[in-house]
Amino acid sequence: MQTEIYPKGKYQVIKIKDVLNLTSDIDSLEDIVTDLINENRIYIAIHFSDGSYLCSRSGATLIRCWELIKEHKGSLALLNVNQDIHDFLSIIDLDSLIKTFDSEDQLPAAE
Repeated sequence: MQTEIYPKGKYQVIKIKDVLNLTSDIDSLEDIVTDLINENRIYIAIHFSDGSYLCSRSGATLIRCWELIKEHKGSLALLNVNQDIHDFLSIIDLDSLIKTFDSEDQLPAAE
Protein backbone atom coordinates (compact mmCIF):
# COMPACT_ATOMS: atom_id res chain seq x y z
CA MET A 1 0.00 0.00 0.00
CA GLN A 2 1.48 3.32 -1.06
CA THR A 3 0.87 6.28 1.23
CA GLU A 4 1.80 9.89 1.67
CA ILE A 5 1.76 11.57 5.11
CA TYR A 6 1.45 15.32 5.63
CA PRO A 7 -0.04 17.79 8.12
CA LYS A 8 -3.38 19.52 7.62
CA GLY A 9 -4.40 21.72 10.54
CA LYS A 10 -4.04 19.67 13.72
CA TYR A 11 -4.33 16.42 11.77
CA GLN A 12 -1.73 14.22 10.16
CA VAL A 13 -3.21 13.01 6.89
CA ILE A 14 -2.37 9.51 5.69
CA LYS A 15 -3.26 9.59 2.02
CA ILE A 16 -3.70 6.11 0.58
CA LYS A 17 -2.61 6.31 -3.05
CA ASP A 18 -3.93 2.87 -4.01
CA VAL A 19 -7.55 2.14 -4.87
CA LEU A 20 -8.62 -0.28 -2.15
CA ASN A 21 -10.60 -3.42 -3.02
CA LEU A 22 -11.28 -6.89 -1.58
CA THR A 23 -7.69 -8.04 -2.02
CA SER A 24 -6.06 -4.90 -0.61
CA ASP A 25 -3.89 -5.36 2.44
CA ILE A 26 -3.96 -2.25 4.65
CA ASP A 27 -2.41 -3.87 7.73
CA SER A 28 0.60 -1.54 7.40
CA LEU A 29 -1.78 1.32 8.23
CA GLU A 30 -1.69 0.21 11.86
CA ASP A 31 2.11 0.54 11.89
CA ILE A 32 1.89 4.04 10.39
CA VAL A 33 -0.67 5.09 13.02
CA THR A 34 1.50 3.63 15.79
CA ASP A 35 4.53 5.57 14.52
CA LEU A 36 2.53 8.81 14.44
CA ILE A 37 1.21 8.22 17.96
CA ASN A 38 4.78 7.60 19.15
CA GLU A 39 5.59 11.07 17.76
CA ASN A 40 2.65 12.44 19.80
CA ARG A 41 0.58 13.03 16.68
CA ILE A 42 -2.79 11.77 17.88
CA TYR A 43 -5.10 13.52 15.40
CA ILE A 44 -5.02 11.36 12.31
CA ALA A 45 -7.05 11.45 9.10
CA ILE A 46 -7.05 8.67 6.54
CA HIS A 47 -7.68 9.89 2.98
CA PHE A 48 -9.04 7.24 0.62
CA SER A 49 -8.50 7.15 -3.13
CA ASP A 50 -11.49 7.56 -5.43
CA GLY A 51 -13.20 4.26 -6.12
CA SER A 52 -11.97 2.55 -2.96
CA TYR A 53 -14.08 0.24 -0.87
CA LEU A 54 -13.50 -1.72 2.30
CA CYS A 55 -13.93 -5.33 3.35
CA SER A 56 -13.99 -7.03 6.75
CA ARG A 57 -10.18 -7.28 6.91
CA SER A 58 -9.68 -3.58 6.20
CA GLY A 59 -12.52 -2.78 8.61
CA ALA A 60 -10.71 -4.69 11.36
CA THR A 61 -7.57 -2.65 10.66
CA LEU A 62 -9.56 0.59 10.93
CA ILE A 63 -11.00 -0.54 14.26
CA ARG A 64 -7.52 -1.30 15.62
CA CYS A 65 -6.31 2.12 14.45
CA TRP A 66 -9.31 3.83 16.06
CA GLU A 67 -8.67 1.98 19.35
CA LEU A 68 -4.97 2.99 19.36
CA ILE A 69 -5.81 6.63 18.73
CA LYS A 70 -8.64 6.64 21.28
CA GLU A 71 -6.29 5.19 23.93
CA HIS A 72 -4.14 8.30 23.52
CA LYS A 73 -7.15 10.64 23.58
CA GLY A 74 -6.79 11.53 19.92
CA SER A 75 -9.18 11.54 17.01
CA LEU A 76 -9.49 9.53 13.81
CA ALA A 77 -11.16 11.01 10.75
CA LEU A 78 -11.80 9.51 7.33
CA LEU A 79 -11.61 11.61 4.17
CA ASN A 80 -12.98 11.24 0.65
CA VAL A 81 -15.43 8.60 1.82
CA ASN A 82 -17.66 7.37 -1.00
CA GLN A 83 -21.07 5.73 -0.60
CA ASP A 84 -19.59 2.21 -0.56
CA ILE A 85 -17.34 3.10 2.37
CA HIS A 86 -20.20 4.92 4.15
CA ASP A 87 -22.37 1.82 3.77
CA PHE A 88 -19.60 -0.43 5.08
CA LEU A 89 -19.01 1.80 8.11
CA SER A 90 -22.72 1.80 8.82
CA ILE A 91 -22.97 -1.99 8.60
CA ILE A 92 -20.20 -2.50 11.17
CA ASP A 93 -21.45 0.45 13.26
CA LEU A 94 -18.28 2.51 12.90
CA ASP A 95 -20.11 5.49 11.43
CA SER A 96 -21.08 6.58 14.95
CA LEU A 97 -17.47 6.39 16.21
CA ILE A 98 -15.34 7.73 13.36
CA LYS A 99 -15.95 11.15 11.82
CA THR A 100 -16.02 11.36 8.04
CA PHE A 101 -15.36 14.37 5.85
CA ASP A 102 -15.64 14.88 2.12
CA SER A 103 -12.32 16.72 1.90
CA GLU A 104 -9.29 17.84 3.89
CA ASP A 105 -10.66 21.39 3.95
CA GLN A 106 -13.46 20.22 6.26
CA LEU A 107 -11.07 18.94 8.95
CA PRO A 108 -11.17 20.94 12.20
CA ALA A 109 -8.47 23.61 12.28
CA ALA A 110 -5.58 23.61 14.70
CA GLU A 111 -6.41 25.04 18.11
